Amino acid sequence: MSRKLHQGSGAPHLCPLPHRPSALAPAPGQARDARRLLGGARGAARLALGIATAALALAACSGGEARAPNPMRALDERRAIEVIRRAMAHEGAQPARGREIELTSGKKVRVDVGVQSRAYGVVYVTEEDAQALGAAIPPPNGRDEKLRIVRGGPDGAVRLVLLYQQNYLYDDLVGESHERTTITAERELTRDVQDFITYARTQKFQ
Repeated sequence: MSRKLHQGSGAPHLCPLPHRPSALAPAPGQARDARRLLGGARGAARLALGIATAALALAACSGGEARAPNPMRALDERRAIEVIRRAMAHEGAQPARGREIELTSGKKVRVDVGVQSRAYGVVYVTEEDAQALGAAIPPPNGRDEKLRIVRGGPDGAVRLVLLYQQNYLYDDLVGESHERTTITAERELTRDVQDFITYARTQKFQ
């Protein structure tokens, strides 16, 4: 800001007499010191309040016990077979009725969905199936591992992909609390079936 200056007119400028400080009023130096002390106290109070607010916010973010994961369940066999048939049809393969076949390991397994006029199909391995077959089939594949394919029938000419039920899980909660929805599990099953059909054609399975 610019200050306005009084220009002299040639006549002497008389200044008012200075007031004597009253016994009740603080001296100018004391008033400044009081204001500084008051300002410092207010600043300290604001700083303390800010620290307390930040601490409460941090406690709200990190406090409390970790939420337990949602209970998971696997796609049931009936629903899985519907998804498998639809995925095959989408790839231009005609689904065939299921049948029992003997693996080269000597144990029998039920083919849930075959492919019409082809010697390959899909087995949806439930937990009960896995326990009954035991070492006759390989262990379940991980998400980043290749699908398990086994042979069966005369001379091992039939090729079967094993799709393990435990790989297609979803939680049973609703709304926005889902971690893995039913749609997600069905999409993963659809993808695996289509990958197998594509692979069978590429490898020229009978």
